[in-house]
Amino acid sequence: MAAQPLLRLESTGNPALDRILGGGIPSQSVTVIAGEPGAGKTIFTLQMLFAAAREGKKCLYFTTLSEPAIKVIRYMQSFDFFDVEILDKLIIFADLGKVLREGSDATIAEIVARVETLEPDYVAIDSFRSIVELMPQPGIARSFVYDLANHMAGWGATTFLVGEYVRDDFSQFAEFAVADGIIRLGVERQDLTSVRTIEIMKLRGGNYISGRHFFEIGPGGLYVYPRVRAPEFSGRAPSLSERDSTGVAGLDELLDGGLPRGSCTVVQGGTGAGKTILSLNFLLAGIARNEKGLLFTLEETPDQLREIAKGLGWDLDAQEKKGMLVIRYASPVELMTDRFFDSAREDVQRLGARRAVLDSLTTISLGVPSERRFKELIYSTAKHLRSVGCSAFMTMESEQLLGNVNLSGLGVSFMADNLMQIRYVELDGRLERAVSVIKARGINLNTELRSAVIGKGGIKVVGERFKDLRGVLTGLPSRTTR
Repeated sequence: MAAQPLLRLESTGNPALDRILGGGIPSQSVTVIAGEPGAGKTIFTLQMLFAAAREGKKCLYFTTLSEPAIKVIRYMQSFDFFDVEILDKLIIFADLGKVLREGSDATIAEIVARVETLEPDYVAIDSFRSIVELMPQPGIARSFVYDLANHMAGWGATTFLVGEYVRDDFSQFAEFAVADGIIRLGVERQDLTSVRTIEIMKLRGGNYISGRHFFEIGPGGLYVYPRVRAPEFSGRAPSLSERDSTGVAGLDELLDGGLPRGSCTVVQGGTGAGKTILSLNFLLAGIARNEKGLLFTLEETPDQLREIAKGLGWDLDAQEKKGMLVIRYASPVELMTDRFFDSAREDVQRLGARRAVLDSLTTISLGVPSERRFKELIYSTAKHLRSVGCSAFMTMESEQLLGNVNLSGLGVSFMADNLMQIRYVELDGRLERAVSVIKARGINLNTELRSAVIGKGGIKVVGERFKDLRGVLTGLPSRTTR
């Protein structure tokens, strides 16, 4: 049996979007770009056309009654992708506003004449819905769509039909039946903010990633962030023969030598307990072994972290200048979590980091719309880091200062290979710190509580401080009587 010919795919000029589409838009296909007014459809379409034109491909862009060509050009000049040098040469605008009033036959004739004269590689009609709505009867509109589709099939051009459609329109308009692909752009409300989404609803012959993805509009046009998913290959299991030192000798002792290489560790503790400092210990221990580290922080800024480290005798700035440490700060206010995690994954791969810290999960959870999605993000990120051989350290806030502590307050501790806890203990009228390892997969761990002290060099963990005490886990221990 002869092999099936492969579809030729056209790049959108956006690598992230091409990834979502499974490589790009099928060549010579008809794709509807749908969305409510203001969703970014025109910017998206012209960004793709200018990318194609820079590769020497001719593009014909029809405007209708919604926005005249001169107005579209005026607004598009503010974007980086706009290139006046190729305007009217490889990007050609044509206005259908006048001929539309003459009816469907005249409109099709005008479109066909332009296409046959210019022989473009790409054709876009914006807004296609404006054309259909001018047809006096539904039957005429449907005939117009099918006649135009027949012409499109013979053009050999990749075609985009842009329009102000909502999801309920997909079953009512003929253009969705004849289209090879449907790309929907939307704007979703989340509390007081808005999130822009892009979804591939249909793509004949395309191995696309279904579901909602995210984008922002900036000087370069659309910046697309694929929804974070677990990788198909998550790499080898954490290595029990290769260990990562935590940077704290007493803690390594509890772990029978250190954390398995490539594992994910969650550190839980109350505010100020020392989670961030322990994370710095972990990163600097890796740097001492010539392993690059990444610190993603949503709480302290890089300057604040450098000052904290300086007080402990560490010079983070020197390690940053050497390229051994990279600090990435993101404000938790209006955080787009999928963008954050997608960028984090790319940063780890680009730097070749062997250790990464995420500080903190509690702050990140504030920007995720559902508990289920939060768990998916953490699970997927941990798998991505493992797949590139990077050990992960994630911090999580405990609500209680003293008393009983929920070990999985955010429902993610079960995803971690290792779970540590730093807690406060009232002892002889003072607040002291106790550290314990709750879980460490594959390790013959020591679960006893040890005293933790913060000073020069970060955290130090020592034994026997709580030897003659009971009720330490409650935070209010009492001395045992013999």
